Amino acid sequence: MFESKSASRNPWVWIPTLYFTQGIPYVMVMSVSVMMYKNLGVSNSDIAFFTSLLYFPWFLKFAWGPFIDMFKTKRFWTISMQLIVSIALFGIAFSTPTAIYWQLTLIIFAVMAFASATHDIAADGFYMLSLEQQQQAAFVGVRSTFYRVATIVGSGLLVVIAGQLAPGMGFKGAWSIVFIITGSLFILLFLYHKFILPYPSDDIGTLKNKKLSASQIGLLAGGFFIFAGIVYLAFLLLGFIISLFNVQSPWNTIVTTITLVIILVVLFRTFVASFVEKFESAQSKNEMLVPFIEFLKAFVIFMQKKDIWNILGFLLLFRFAEAQLVKLVQPFLLDPRSEGGLELTTSEVGIVYGTVGIIALTAGGLIGGYVISRQGLKFWLWPMVIIMHTPDLAFVYLSHVQPDNFILINAAVAFEQFGYGFGFTAYMMFMIMISQGEHKTAHYAICTGIMALGMMLPGMYSGALQEQIGYPRFFEWVLISTIPGFIVAGLVKIDPGFGKKKPA
Repeated sequence: MFESKSASRNPWVWIPTLYFTQGIPYVMVMSVSVMMYKNLGVSNSDIAFFTSLLYFPWFLKFAWGPFIDMFKTKRFWTISMQLIVSIALFGIAFSTPTAIYWQLTLIIFAVMAFASATHDIAADGFYMLSLEQQQQAAFVGVRSTFYRVATIVGSGLLVVIAGQLAPGMGFKGAWSIVFIITGSLFILLFLYHKFILPYPSDDIGTLKNKKLSASQIGLLAGGFFIFAGIVYLAFLLLGFIISLFNVQSPWNTIVTTITLVIILVVLFRTFVASFVEKFESAQSKNEMLVPFIEFLKAFVIFMQKKDIWNILGFLLLFRFAEAQLVKLVQPFLLDPRSEGGLELTTSEVGIVYGTVGIIALTAGGLIGGYVISRQGLKFWLWPMVIIMHTPDLAFVYLSHVQPDNFILINAAVAFEQFGYGFGFTAYMMFMIMISQGEHKTAHYAICTGIMALGMMLPGMYSGALQEQIGYPRFFEWVLISTIPGFIVAGLVKIDPGFGKKKPA
């Protein structure tokens, strides 16, 4: 059934393109969409709220992952999601020139986000199945490098192309061409991977060889979408209730986040834990539900970890300031000086933020990983907290002074991005640390879901806040928002030896 020849295919043939493919849809949804909507005249409030809401599929990765494991193969899911992303890219290209581009493109971006998050799960699983452990370690750097290359291409090169095309055909036409180019590239990558990706012998879904009725499949899929719908409605309901009290936007974010976390932790520590215990003690078990129950069990165990409240606080609030900043950087660079911005062209923003900024971010991450391997996470935690958050002063300076020196603007953005990349390494290492032990993979997936939630909620309200108080006060607020990051860093406990490279 599987092709033995392709099972041993050289990893260099497919790993670089696979992770380039993984990076493109994420950067299109999270970054390029912001630039496009800003060029098309959408308000900062709407841009920040709706593009932050697109984080939702990445938040649900931990819940969707078990279904990817249960049905079909990782290779099937990887290829299929690439095809869906390709179609979505063309869909945005053809929707942008229409009168209802805002509604149409948002829907398509949501589909692309879900396909991209699913592709992340499948591609990472496929990577682990296709390589021996020592190969996995050897290609970690290759993975991250080509993912970053995709980020530079998306938020840098493609934005520059849009800026160059806009004077002749307008921004709607320019962005349509950009998405046609990206869709064509993605189709080529899809066809390449369809024929070149290997067939790992153990790439078999848990339920692949079991005959399931349509009602059973519907039950599993329906259960997931009901769960997703309940969580989504909880966001909206809590946000509506809090808004009735006319609380300022940042506090909406904090209160909503804390309330949701409390509800989820209590739910999984009581009702779900009880359900899992009853299922495991039952003499007759439905085989179809076993993988799903294993996932719930892993979630319950995670929520019962020692110091779970400190862990959740760190995961949710360590990047509280950056979650607000990231959604307003591009609008700030683009907005006219009369509105508090720096009035750069679209192409200049592609260079400043999408190229120089990403290179600085990558350099910060590489250096951060290196120093942790030398002296461990505990030693570097506080330097990383400080180096991550204090460079936010760069945007306070830019918003007050509004310099027109292009080199100075590049330097300020690079300074902030380098600090963020350096400090974010501590966050990633912390997730790896608390995921150690039984259910390591599931616990890390839960951490990434909470990470996405921590970026989504603050970002949703950041645009409305900026429009209320202006850029200078907004960036001052971002600086104040770093305080929760310092607090949660002081509450967590770090293993003194974790992250330190052991002598051979």
